[in-house]
Amino acid sequence: MRTGLLLVVFVALKVVCLSPQETDFPVLIGPYLGQSPPEALPEIFAPGIISREADFEHSAAVFSPDGKEVFWCMRRNLFSDLPGDEEQRLYFMKNVDGEWTAPQMAPFMGAIPQSVFRPVFSPDGSRIYLEYFSDPDAESDTDIFVVERDGEGWSRPAPVSPLINTSAMETLYSVTGDGSMYFGRHVHSRNEKVFVSRMVDGVFSEPEELGPAFNTPAREGMILVAPDESYMLVSQTPFGMADERVMVSYKRPDGSWTERIETPLTFTGGFLSLSPDGRYLFFLGEGILWVETSFIEELKPGYMKRGGSAGSGLRGG
Repeated sequence: MRTGLLLVVFVALKVVCLSPQETDFPVLIGPYLGQSPPEALPEIFAPGIISREADFEHSAAVFSPDGKEVFWCMRRNLFSDLPGDEEQRLYFMKNVDGEWTAPQMAPFMGAIPQSVFRPVFSPDGSRIYLEYFSDPDAESDTDIFVVERDGEGWSRPAPVSPLINTSAMETLYSVTGDGSMYFGRHVHSRNEKVFVSRMVDGVFSEPEELGPAFNTPAREGMILVAPDESYMLVSQTPFGMADERVMVSYKRPDGSWTERIETPLTFTGGFLSLSPDGRYLFFLGEGILWVETSFIEELKPGYMKRGGSAGSGLRGG
């Protein structure tokens, strides 16, 4: 998406603010930056604030569990003659005393020279997981890293776990309400597989390779598993088509998953994020968009709405 305002670098504060004059930044009050909530049709999220004409956004908008912070990835001023980012950076806004701050670069970005991708919060908001090239000279090796909340700031990034990161290319998908991490390995290859690593006593366990409900022949850009693992949303590109479609699959009481059902959403971004209350889905298209999630319940098979069961499903593991 194209957007942008002038960059002002405050070395002493170690942040980057996107505002030519702080007094020009609008007063934003209320949930979701005070934006009017969308309905069944997707809408641009925070136009001119987060989704901006001169910038290249490259993630969904990712809100903290308490709804008071929002993070997203972008290259500032990529479509502008103004000074911009050489690499993709992580930016954020924060609700302070009821008012949202202007966009700033995340303070730990100074420790990451390469582009970053796919920010995801832990369920308690104390961690942010993100993905970047562990070797800046090897585009075939992305790993998953974590930053820990430290008072009002954040720690330096560290590898998330030697059980998760390998010499292969790992891609972060989602983290559920119990802390389980879903991720891909050997991505963009015929050997790509989806795994889950469960959080046990505060530590990630040996990853489990998942079954055909996750590992399909389809070309998948993102898998978002609901916090309670009752459903998953998948950005999937049908054979011979350019646009990704958002598919939904529901978890049965026996642990199997339904066949994927196509939702009304078509986009080209490959990034998905739920609002803390689950009412809205954020995703990347021409800018960052959001839409209400009523379609998830509407598309659920009738027997599941009634609490019954029918047939056999795809096993997750």
